[in-house]
Amino acid sequence: MHLSLAILPTTRHHNTTLTLQTICHVLLSAWIVAWPLAFPGGLVLIKYWKGWRVPSRLVAQLQAWYKSAQNYLSPRYLPYSNPAQEDAYWRSAERARNALRASDANVMPPEVPLVRYYMPRLPPLYREKVEVDPEAGEYRLSPRAYCKWHRMVFRGPMHPTLKEAVEQVRHYSSRDRREIYRISRQLSDEEVFCKGARWTMRFALMWKRWLDAKGPDVAIVFQQ
Repeated sequence: MHLSLAILPTTRHHNTTLTLQTICHVLLSAWIVAWPLAFPGGLVLIKYWKGWRVPSRLVAQLQAWYKSAQNYLSPRYLPYSNPAQEDAYWRSAERARNALRASDANVMPPEVPLVRYYMPRLPPLYREKVEVDPEAGEYRLSPRAYCKWHRMVFRGPMHPTLKEAVEQVRHYSSRDRREIYRISRQLSDEEVFCKGARWTMRFALMWKRWLDAKGPDVAIVFQQ
């Protein structure tokens, strides 16, 4: 009986301790999950804490003045520790200037008291693709080449003479004249002007494709 009375208080005390620990654990978990609602004034503190992280206008001005003062007081350049290092710099600069003189496009006279900077030259024109307008200049077509082309393209005995070809060439643009000359080079003179030369549709179709693909010609008319 004495032993049972000694063990009973210890068991009750142990159970009470476990119950208090469980209650504290539950309360602590609830406070961690929703501490702004559990803590008095928690939402107010969170709201003002977000505002404190953004600097005010006065604080921002003070920070800007401080940075500008630092930039003003800091040295603009760092001098050489001794004249020998400065002389070595100017000698290396002179060597680099002599090496790049052939490709330097800076035309500033040497007597001008300014710092001469290196200015690379533009690449030569042969590296650039220059587009030539076929209508920029008048293309001269010989009457014989026109007569030869006429016999290759048009079938039949009716072909212009050299005198008539001079007048008819004027009615064609420079682009047409170039194409006429190109077509006339497809055959030799003997194959075209000899008696019994056979006519084919090959060059007539070639000229028709050219007329369909070249687009309209630009005509410039001068009126008084």
